[in-house]
Amino acid sequence: MARVEGSTELWVDHLLNDSKIDLDYQSSHIKSIDDALHTASKKLNGKSGYPEYVGVVKDYLLMIEDKADISNHVYTDHDVITTDDPMVVPKYALNGELHYARHILERTSYKKCFAFGVSGNEKLHKITPMFINERGDYDVLPDVESFISFNA
Repeated sequence: MARVEGSTELWVDHLLNDSKIDLDYQSSHIKSIDDALHTASKKLNGKSGYPEYVGVVKDYLLMIEDKADISNHVYTDHDVITTDDPMVVPKYALNGELHYARHILERTSYKKCFAFGVSGNEKLHKITPMFINERGDYDVLPDVESFISFNA
């Protein structure tokens, strides 16, 4: 059976290429990031987990988690993005991305991250960037239409 997010991932790859951003797909060639991902499961069980795209631009960690359905963009509880529920984190783009970002920032020397939750497709979509600092605090930024503002 084909992955549901496949067409979303191809569209995101096209946006990254247009923005001249080179990220690794579901892995990382950077050893410290790859090591951190070995225990980053969104099911919160200590097993491996990988965002769709991850890499570094200048000294910023960049990562993208995508979902095919726009209804799976974000889940909040009292306006806080939930990252402690193993039933919620895998289902929503922003929740999964915040989980991955915090996990990597805690386990590597990287101190700041732009993480993107992407849901939908080329015609109907949301691309929401977040800035996450070394303490795991996050700011949800206004939605964007491309990644061009986040290249080198």
